[in-house]
Amino acid sequence: MPISHATARVLAVLCCVALALPAAAQDKKGLGNLFRASTKAPTTIDQGPVAKACGVKGKALGKKVEKGPGKWALYDTAPGSSAKRDFYLTGFRDGCPRKITGEIAVFGSVELYELVNYGPVGMKPKGTETDQKYARLRAKVCGSSKSACKERQVKKLAKSAVFVNVYPSAATSSRLELLMTGGRLAALSKK
Repeated sequence: MPISHATARVLAVLCCVALALPAAAQDKKGLGNLFRASTKAPTTIDQGPVAKACGVKGKALGKKVEKGPGKWALYDTAPGSSAKRDFYLTGFRDGCPRKITGEIAVFGSVELYELVNYGPVGMKPKGTETDQKYARLRAKVCGSSKSACKERQVKKLAKSAVFVNVYPSAATSSRLELLMTGGRLAALSKK
C-alpha cells in the first residue's frame, strides 16, 4: 500500500528530528518524551539579573563553593573556570534557588560593609537600593542609620543579613550587589 506525499513528509521530518537529538534525549523511553511536557522540568522565572530557578537541585546546582550565614549557600556550575557562567544561590524562604550569571560571585560580609561604609574612614553609602535597605535594617538593630554600631549589634546584623557580589568580568570592579535578609532578596543594585 503506497503512502501519501503528506505522510512521507511527516515521516521525513520525524527522522530528521530523531537524528538531530542528542543521545541523552533518545533514552530507553523513546521519542514519546520529545512531544510530552514534563512536570519535573526545572522552571526559571526571569527577574532581571536574578532568576527564580524552582526545580533546579542536586548536581544541576553545581558545586557548593561558599556557605553564608544562616541557610545561604552559593553554588558554582563550573568551579575553577574564568568564563561567564551560572551561579545558584539557595536559602530562600520559598525553597527555590536563584540563578545569577557572571564570572565571579562571592558573599560579602556585613562586617566588611560596615567597615568600608561606616568605619573611621567610611566612604558613606552612595544611596543605591542595597545601601538604603541596609541603612533601614541597621537603624532597627543599632538605633541609627548613621552612628557607629556596637560590636554585638554588628554580629546580630551579620546573622540576619548577607550580601552577594556578582562580577560580570574579572577585569572590572563594577558588580551586581544583592542584599538578602529574612529568607528573601531584600534589595539589588548595580555598583
